[in-house]
Amino acid sequence: MKRGRLISVVCVMAFVLASFLFAGASARDAFAETKNLKIGLVASMTGPLAPAFKSVITAAKPAADFMNQRGGVTIKGQKYQIEMITADDQSSPQGAVAAANRLLQEEVKFIIPPVFPIFNMALGPVCEQAKVLRMEPNSLEPSMYAPPNHYSFVAEFTGINPHFVYEKFVQLYPHVKRIAIIRPDDAGMKFTADATVKEIRARGMEVVIEETYKIGTEDFYPILTKVLAKKPDAIEGIGSTVPWAKAIIEQSREMGFTGPVNALTAFGAMDVLIKVLNPEYAYDVSAANPDVHSPKMFPIVKEFGKMIEKETKEPYSFDHVLPLRAVWALLQGIQAAQSLDTDKVTEALENLSSVDTPYGPGRFGGEDLVGKKRLLIGDIPFSRITKGGKIEFEFLKVKR
Repeated sequence: MKRGRLISVVCVMAFVLASFLFAGASARDAFAETKNLKIGLVASMTGPLAPAFKSVITAAKPAADFMNQRGGVTIKGQKYQIEMITADDQSSPQGAVAAANRLLQEEVKFIIPPVFPIFNMALGPVCEQAKVLRMEPNSLEPSMYAPPNHYSFVAEFTGINPHFVYEKFVQLYPHVKRIAIIRPDDAGMKFTADATVKEIRARGMEVVIEETYKIGTEDFYPILTKVLAKKPDAIEGIGSTVPWAKAIIEQSREMGFTGPVNALTAFGAMDVLIKVLNPEYAYDVSAANPDVHSPKMFPIVKEFGKMIEKETKEPYSFDHVLPLRAVWALLQGIQAAQSLDTDKVTEALENLSSVDTPYGPGRFGGEDLVGKKRLLIGDIPFSRITKGGKIEFEFLKVKR
């Protein structure tokens, strides 16, 4: 009997030990399946640019959720779920540096930096020193991706836009000969501004005046008085936010200007702009912007829109897509590298033969501009508000 009881006790203990080990293994497996990959996103949550970039902030979590639904990223058998951590650049270069430092304290290795060029430039040295890889949603200034920067990429390089947009512009408005340029006072726009002047002149047109305005400007009448005195046929905005675009369009129309107003990169979200514009002035406005509601848009953009509207309760717009574009490109590099080492991811991104984007396939190029493949180039979304207050949308084809 004693021997039988001893055997029973041993069996029970063995069973308990096996159960404990099995439970421990299951817990470890469950933990492995839910491992997180932190990605930081820096944008204006306060300051004068906060209203313009509110949608970028609110889209951060939905962008992560969307990529997680698509499987996240797997590295050597380990699955990672994406966790987006937002930080406020306070609409200033100093705020951008502070935001980057905060993310570094949380051991973030990958950051989606501000789309406002001077803020991205400001945080660059901090991130380079820490070997933090940055994937900006879009940009028109190539210098941020050239040496001494090593860990800097852009998911949509709009610096190529002057050539392709003006090919389209002259088709739409063959009568235009005199163009005025009004753009933000931003060093990050100089490359594209210079390229724009060259494209305009190459087509036999004239730049009659070029004016810049400060961040936070609301009253454009003084600038427009000088501009309209030159009797331009069209106004080129290079890039802008919805509040600035609205002011430029409405105030110039109030002063009697009836010609086209164009932006080579963006006027903010065109679908938002058309809602806030005085209907009387909502005509002949064009920009290299997507219309995310267009039937010509890719299915993934529409799918993401459903998630945005469900999670944020906001009307879906182009600005919401910016975090998705950046994080998707970044994850393709991580997946190809099979590593979270930013040196290996950098090399993998440069060697990708094709990159999926919300607006179709693209590729990293830019060797002629920055010496490395750091600039993601694809077809250019182009929207136009026509008379009657409707949006026409198409992709301008870019040879890749």
